[in-house]
Amino acid sequence: MTLPPVTPVNPLENLDRHWAVKVVTPEDRASTVRYAMGVLTRLCNGEVPAATETPPDYVVPLAGAYAIAASEWLDFEGAASPSAVLSTEQRSQRSAHIEAGADRAFVLTAALPVEPSERVAVLYRTLLLAGLAQLGNKQTEFRQWLKAYEPLLFPRAEDESRWDLVLLRRVVELWTHVLRGAGPSGLDHAMELIASIREERAMRDDAIVAAADSAEQNRLRFFLFTLFHLTEAATALLLFRVHGEPARIDARLYSHFTLARDAAGGDPRLDASFDWLYEASRRTVELRTAQLELLPETGT
Repeated sequence: MTLPPVTPVNPLENLDRHWAVKVVTPEDRASTVRYAMGVLTRLCNGEVPAATETPPDYVVPLAGAYAIAASEWLDFEGAASPSAVLSTEQRSQRSAHIEAGADRAFVLTAALPVEPSERVAVLYRTLLLAGLAQLGNKQTEFRQWLKAYEPLLFPRAEDESRWDLVLLRRVVELWTHVLRGAGPSGLDHAMELIASIREERAMRDDAIVAAADSAEQNRLRFFLFTLFHLTEAATALLLFRVHGEPARIDARLYSHFTLARDAAGGDPRLDASFDWLYEASRRTVELRTAQLELLPETGT
């Protein structure tokens, strides 16, 4: 199992040495991070930045750079695989670098302007932020971000003729719930979302594909297949949070994310989120497992 080489410095300093991050000078990095943290503070105080607010030039590239640097430690097909065998030191280094990268990437991504006319793009960004928040210990800030943009993300009324958009919205909303916490509580709405998806999916998937032209049908099939496996992964994680099972939950999650990644075919709107969501799911499983191990054994 190959992980990136580690120099004897703290994780953030190590990530700052990555080629993608080094493209931005230390001075510009520092000022950009200060700006992003200021935006996040305003959001947490209930002040939503104007959509027309222009961020510093390096917010977008630096958010991507930290995600790239940390994603080498995610290593979906290597260190993240359920069959991977890592030493205690490797696990510790991997976790520390992922946490540092997720923290930086979350702060910078959450500070990006939200354009009301680009709702689909913001939904994809929400998926990414959900994974980053869990891994970067930014759940409180993520809840405030969601609260600020909830009317845009999850409006009370949807255009029901746009099943592709309705389904994407439900899947995104589902993940914001299953990654919020680790125990069995607070999952009622997540269960309702899963029930609504399962109830409507077969008929509405077929209808939207049949209504599309031939050039669009294959893209839609792959898109719907991707969202199906994201839903199934979220369902498995929800069941584990509630019941502490199924067994081999890591392998089940890995299978669903592998199929979702393959079906997405490198779609950059989703590609950035998959590895972070999977790793965030593993972190949730670890936290729930730790809770289960603390429960008193019951005799018979």
